[in-house]
Amino acid sequence: MEEIDVPKNSTFNQQLIAKVREVIKPREGACGICHAIAEEICRAGGRIVAYERPKGILARIIDEKGNVAGEGFGIVWSVAILAAEFDAGLIPSQIAESLKREGINTQEDIDKVADLYGYGRVLTPAGMALMMVKEMGGRTLIRREGLGVVATFLDDKDNIISTSPPAYCPTCAITIGAARTSVLATKIKESLRDIPNTGKKKSDLGLENIYEVKDGHVRVTLAEGDRILANRVVGCCMAYATIKAEIVADLVPKASAQLFRTYCNLCPYKHCWMEKSMGATGNIILHRLSEIGTEVEVTAEGGIMVHLKGEKVEGRGTLCSLSALTNLLLRGDAQNILKPSSTRRWEKE
Repeated sequence: MEEIDVPKNSTFNQQLIAKVREVIKPREGACGICHAIAEEICRAGGRIVAYERPKGILARIIDEKGNVAGEGFGIVWSVAILAAEFDAGLIPSQIAESLKREGINTQEDIDKVADLYGYGRVLTPAGMALMMVKEMGGRTLIRREGLGVVATFLDDKDNIISTSPPAYCPTCAITIGAARTSVLATKIKESLRDIPNTGKKKSDLGLENIYEVKDGHVRVTLAEGDRILANRVVGCCMAYATIKAEIVADLVPKASAQLFRTYCNLCPYKHCWMEKSMGATGNIILHRLSEIGTEVEVTAEGGIMVHLKGEKVEGRGTLCSLSALTNLLLRGDAQNILKPSSTRRWEKE
């Protein structure tokens, strides 16, 4: 990571802390918390930027005076931004330790994931891991644990192959779990050895990812110095908006670009916007499903998809199963999926 002078306890940070405590909702998980804080940073006049590096993503939070208020590093854009929020002193103390364990990447996991593909690209390794486990006759399950998500790989007899540590989101958990599982890591690394890496292309060009978060959605600008390659491209979370910006900038292979366009055209979420990021909404759903013991299986079939044990409905996504869970709830019977608990008492009027 590049060494820079990071000012601590600036006026910018102090002004934000009170508001951040109001907007943080633990049920929205690490992903929802990260986006909620990012929205307050932008509302306060700050900027959020990120850069592809060989080991992952470097993110910086810049205050309204142009000073770097926080810096973070992670395996993908949003995790790096969460780490920068942590470094800026914007994470309330009551959840700081939990987020450090269940949202921010350890150096060991950064190194292991970078060894698979690098430059902040986690979707391709995650998709490959899901397909490899399925080809072995096994399954991949996810569940909420604390503020993070855990991924478990099962073999054809439902024995555990490995379990990831709690991570920022399902895709991160799957990728970290695969990087920690030698039988998967070796195959993934070999398969990706000669595959073009969009993150490396962006790093070589010196591109800057600029994030604006408002009302639950994210706009991403890709800049090469003063030259704008994609201008304020909107998406339902940092990851989707970044990929869409890469498509606009013609950095993504045409087949992958078409897959993302098709999914966005089918997704009903944008028509019932809840002023929450997709990750926040998906985390609330996963929290409830984990709470009632529902088995959530993740697959890679033309994108990231989820299936619930005992339910025929499936959720379709492209980047992560939090979006697929939101899709599942909107397309299915919410009462059967979330199984509302019995009313214990009625408040007296």
